[in-house]
Amino acid sequence: MHREGHGGLRLGFISGRMCSRGQDRKLYCHPGLGRLVDALRGRVGKLTVAMSLAPERPTVHDHQVDMAEADFVALPHLPSTLAGLRQDLACRRAFAEVERRSDAVIVQLPFSPPSALAPARRPRVYHVCADVPSVVRASPFYTGLRRLAAVGAADAIHLWTRALVHRQRCRVVTNGGELMARLGRPPGSVGVSSSLLASEIGSVTRARPAGAPFRVLFVGYLRPEKGLDVLMAAYARLCDDLPGSELVIVGQQDLDEGGAAREFAAAVAALGARGRVTLRGHLPFGPALFREYADADVLAVPSRSEGTPRVLVEARAFGCPVVGTRVGGIPTSVADGEDGLLVPPDDAGALHAALLRIAREPALVARLVERGHAAARRATVDAFALQLLAEVDTLLGHAREAS
Repeated sequence: MHREGHGGLRLGFISGRMCSRGQDRKLYCHPGLGRLVDALRGRVGKLTVAMSLAPERPTVHDHQVDMAEADFVALPHLPSTLAGLRQDLACRRAFAEVERRSDAVIVQLPFSPPSALAPARRPRVYHVCADVPSVVRASPFYTGLRRLAAVGAADAIHLWTRALVHRQRCRVVTNGGELMARLGRPPGSVGVSSSLLASEIGSVTRARPAGAPFRVLFVGYLRPEKGLDVLMAAYARLCDDLPGSELVIVGQQDLDEGGAAREFAAAVAALGARGRVTLRGHLPFGPALFREYADADVLAVPSRSEGTPRVLVEARAFGCPVVGTRVGGIPTSVADGEDGLLVPPDDAGALHAALLRIAREPALVARLVERGHAAARRATVDAFALQLLAEVDTLLGHAREAS
């Protein structure tokens, strides 16, 4: 679908995810969100964007949102659902302003506060990014009565989300097929999120020599639900099979929940001289991150809860095989044995075995790299933007028929 097909479309885009202002007063956000906004804006006549405005600019906000100030509607700071409930009225006002300017609106879920989503004055496409109950259940941060309360609230949010996406004049795009099933298969389609442009795929190639030590890569937030403890256990076993192997970790250090930071430090210390763990910290989305993918032998995604992780697309775009868990939308992104390998969650033994296969089966790696590259080409940010716009077209076509 080409731009001329949407040249007259006034589109709204609402997300509870954070953006922030830099010292230059321009807007910045995470590149995954910012690039989607860019892709949509380049294909419609007018795009009005509402995002939660954070009081400070964090490191991960390294994408400048190139848009006119008049096209931005600030949502209040929404750090949590509990804090968001106090902002219901402000969010409703912002929603009404976006809808006033738009023919249809794309809304990213989950959203805090969910109650603000109730009135819908324009057709909506809901982009459902995550399964809130699975995220809460995967986190050790919630224990005792606090866990009961958190799980109950998460289940309530899921039921409310399910009700929203089944309303009239609504369609949905979910990150993965499992989430679509959990929502009762409302009208819409299943997608795979991406931050990559087609022109970036393969733009960085491997520089490490063929005989370099086997390197495992992890890219993501360092949170308990990401399964880094499982990866450390699998890597410890791998060091016995492949002495000198490396583990490189890229991402924000956010492991304070439930003593996870102490557990991680203890796991690294227990390895001693047997292994080599390198913490790269946050890397901006671009050539430096792409280099990590290209130079790694495998990307491990041992998550306990996920949508469709963008890192799976990114790694395969630069010739890096992937091993992920069978949770959330990962099986939608990865075909086991074809363009990646899948293992059960919380199973260090299975993860170790899969990593060892990558190290020892060159024919398997060649197949995974070739087909993984093709999978990445199908899952660009432009392709995802077009999928969202196709759902908008369907809605507006239905609206025209009804009128």
